[in-house]
Amino acid sequence: MLEVIKEQKMSVTAELRKLFETELHNYLKANLVCASNIKCLKKEISIKKTKDNEASGYICFDFLNNARGYCLCTSVDSPELIDFFNKVNPPYRSNKPEGVVYAMNTSMEGSFKSFAPNFGGTVDLPRNEEERKKACEWIYTKVKDIYLPRAMNLIELKPEAVKDIILFPNYYAYPFLIILYLIKKHNMSLSDKDMESVFSKRKRIIGNKSFDKQLLEKYLSE
Repeated sequence: MLEVIKEQKMSVTAELRKLFETELHNYLKANLVCASNIKCLKKEISIKKTKDNEASGYICFDFLNNARGYCLCTSVDSPELIDFFNKVNPPYRSNKPEGVVYAMNTSMEGSFKSFAPNFGGTVDLPRNEEERKKACEWIYTKVKDIYLPRAMNLIELKPEAVKDIILFPNYYAYPFLIILYLIKKHNMSLSDKDMESVFSKRKRIIGNKSFDKQLLEKYLSE
């Protein structure tokens, strides 16, 4: 009897997932205004490289059985930044696997529950049409306002990425090195407050204080 009930629940969940994932895909495709290299695929927003930019990335939605809900995952690859990391050859490890410059999922958000208020950072699987509509609108707004701009800031190496990194350094492979690269690329000067954040032990942006300080002084004097 328990096995039958379990199978019935799994069947219902599978059907609810199918309905929601189709509706979410259609909603994002219809409402998300994107550049030609950004495509809304089933369960994923793909950011392709262009002829002018080798960087790429994605935003996807993964269903977690234990939480009965969806978390958001996102990642960026940037050959330009990887080349810089290799050139600098820092004496400390990357926060991310080789070849990845930015990666996070919403279970990492801790007290900053941007994607969902639930413990674990998931949006509950909608159970009916009304819930599906609300969930689609919610996820669309979060992607449009937070996760897609953050990915594009890094892919396009915009100055705004510095603020993103200071807020969430553990999402980035080498947070200090990326900040340094952006400072140099845009001839930026950081505020005293931002510089204090960069070298704060609590923020964990620097990898090796002596090495990173010397590197900063070198690049600022060039």
